Amino acid sequence: MAPHPGVNGLAIGVFDGVHLGHQAVVASLAGNRAALTFEPHPLTIIAPERVPPRLTTLEQKVAYLRAQGTIAVVAVKFDQALRELSAADFVSEIKRVFPDLREVAIGENWSFGRNRDGNATRLTELAQAHGFAVRAIAPVMLEGAPVSSTRIREAIAQRRFPDAARLLGRSYAVTGKVIHGDARGSKIGFPTANLGGVEQLLPPRGVYAVRARVAGNLTKYRAVMNLGQRPTFTSNGVDSLEVHLLDFNADLYDQRLWVSDFAWLRDEQAFTNVEELKAQIARDVAKARDL
Repeated sequence: MAPHPGVNGLAIGVFDGVHLGHQAVVASLAGNRAALTFEPHPLTIIAPERVPPRLTTLEQKVAYLRAQGTIAVVAVKFDQALRELSAADFVSEIKRVFPDLREVAIGENWSFGRNRDGNATRLTELAQAHGFAVRAIAPVMLEGAPVSSTRIREAIAQRRFPDAARLLGRSYAVTGKVIHGDARGSKIGFPTANLGGVEQLLPPRGVYAVRARVAGNLTKYRAVMNLGQRPTFTSNGVDSLEVHLLDFNADLYDQRLWVSDFAWLRDEQAFTNVEELKAQIARDVAKARDL
């Protein structure tokens, strides 16, 4: 990794979600703050069967951490070599990359180094030799329990989107690239953007009122999202994610869409004919406008 001179405070963690707890870790630092994160999730290497579904892509993680006032976000590739690095070598590498470091902040339960032999106490010992201090930040409590990525995943899986938003400090958002579909939506008067390459946790199948924006553009459009197998048409068994943007007419192919502000409208249902489907979509659109 190339050195990042000028960084005084460094927040270290996986930061999936960049939720209120992660934000507290960053906010505890003064001066020029940076964040160090790991890609992919360390469990991908350590225990693949326990890897949780992602809440944020790397692109989102960087955007959210920059929004917290960091001047740099460094993503370190988590591989077998990094897993085998001793705690002492890890701290030496941190000091090499951030030569002006005065303070590091971590969540108090974070561990690092070979066999996870590094914790807040060990990090504090090692940091003293390198001339920087360590802050171990306690979990943020909300409604009687710690804010955690696990709680957020549970809320999304149960369509409790307001709860997820409270834990995140913002609306949950998924991103994907607009790919070519079969253009059925256009043929029935409701052109949809088909999203591919979505890496994150999705809510259960169904129809949702959402807001959508093109990456790099802050304008959010009201939209209706259909997630599932499109039962009215023959399905290949692969779930599709389609977004119909209201009051929007432009080519979105190959653009990245951010979809957020989920509100559940109804379960997926099969219709006996296309006219029935069109009538229901019109009702969905009207409901999305009201929301």
